[in-house]
Amino acid sequence: MNFGTIFDVPLRVWPEKEALIYGPHRITYATLEERTNRVANGLAALGIGEGHHVAVLVKNDHRFVECILGALRAGATATPATTRAHFTTLAHIMQDSHAAVLFASADFAAEAERLAREVPGLKHVFVMDEARPGTSLYDPWLARQSTARLVVPREGQELAFISYTSGSTGKPKGVLLTHAAIEWMSRNVRRAMLYGPDERCLLAVPMFHANGMFAGLFSMLECGGSTVILHDVDPAEMIRAIGREKCTYTTGVPAMYKMMLREDELLAKTDISSLRFVICGSSEVPEDLLKEFTERAAEMLEAYGLTECGFVCNNPRWGIKKQGTTGLPYPGVELRIVDPSDPTKDVPVGELGELLVRAPGNLIGYHNLPAVTAERILADGWFRTRDIVRADEQGYIEVIGRIDDRISCAGESIYPKEVENVLMEHPNVADVAVVPMADEVKGEVPVAFVLEKKAGGTTAEELKSFFFEHGAPYMHPRRVYILPEMPLTGAKKVDRKALAAMAEELRAKG
Repeated sequence: MNFGTIFDVPLRVWPEKEALIYGPHRITYATLEERTNRVANGLAALGIGEGHHVAVLVKNDHRFVECILGALRAGATATPATTRAHFTTLAHIMQDSHAAVLFASADFAAEAERLAREVPGLKHVFVMDEARPGTSLYDPWLARQSTARLVVPREGQELAFISYTSGSTGKPKGVLLTHAAIEWMSRNVRRAMLYGPDERCLLAVPMFHANGMFAGLFSMLECGGSTVILHDVDPAEMIRAIGREKCTYTTGVPAMYKMMLREDELLAKTDISSLRFVICGSSEVPEDLLKEFTERAAEMLEAYGLTECGFVCNNPRWGIKKQGTTGLPYPGVELRIVDPSDPTKDVPVGELGELLVRAPGNLIGYHNLPAVTAERILADGWFRTRDIVRADEQGYIEVIGRIDDRISCAGESIYPKEVENVLMEHPNVADVAVVPMADEVKGEVPVAFVLEKKAGGTTAEELKSFFFEHGAPYMHPRRVYILPEMPLTGAKKVDRKALAAMAEELRAKG
């Protein structure tokens, strides 16, 4: 088994069908095969193969695919590196993974030049479309390589990816994923969602991210669908691309879909009727967003997944959907909800607990972090997600938040989503984020940052009163701040660190 051959079936059946569409580039399965083989042969000529590691720092671009799969075909392991990180994080990823080769898009030409100079083990650095000292141009190098098929056989349990987490609690951790794990992730999403060769996925979220790779790219390559790639999240271009390329679905995060809904004029004049559904994950989905997007564009399906396990839960494409939940576990995924202080004890249905996952797509460990591996992977194969959830009687999962998000208020545990859910019921609240603020008496208290639907239509005191009428008093937000815009991370999620810092600054000022 070598995951680099994931598109072998459509290659044989539909060689001239478009696999990847990126700007003017329309790459058929036959062309993708040739380009992937060129990468594999080029790496082999450099002496790169089994025991070597290849990093791919490429912002959404059709060449991301050939670099990742070509590295695997050559027998090497690969890191789809984050395109959202600071240089110090990128240097850590290169050093920690012992990368010998780096493929980088022009977006990171300056970083690639510096990495080539400062990371000792990085022997070969290729940059796309821009020449830099100490690096080589990618396309001329690729053109010189053979198109002969090269696939180094690999066992399913051999390492394929070192995928790095976002590093929200320190340096990013390298997640070790096997060929069998990523193959299972790709096929399982495709089977559960009943993707077929007529599917056309719009991919605007980062391709390095598990969301983009497994709900979009690799599932499409496995079943013979087509992937329409955008270089970045651009709501207007997303709408135009859906209309132009007749995309049938897309996958993304709430902020992305909110921005699309703001394009009122473009939505009104663009035919996006080809869009059958969208997948929404990576953060909580407000009920108003789900309802409005479903009414104005296409059905929205909430989902939940992790770098360490791939996609875990999804509201079904066909069947009963439950708002506010991330749906049911995918086939082959086992779930437990346990007491965070004692993972041997399951909690009763309906109660909050930590989610454990056991599935063929689970990681085998964290790179160079045996203590973290032992803490997060239990002896019987269960992975501790550190996410707090509850399940109903039918097994639908509601994600409440991270264990680290817990606000300890006078001995009571409060999770931000519990407060946010109440405030989101207010008719003039478009979005809300709750973070902890230090308190001399209670340790921590919840504070809320709110976006209004109609600016100036609500006061902080009104929102506090609303919470007391509809929520548990001990959870009430001690302060409410109304913002013109929510700060977002590079991944288009609400930047809670920025809000927590803002809350502390406001507290200091009284």
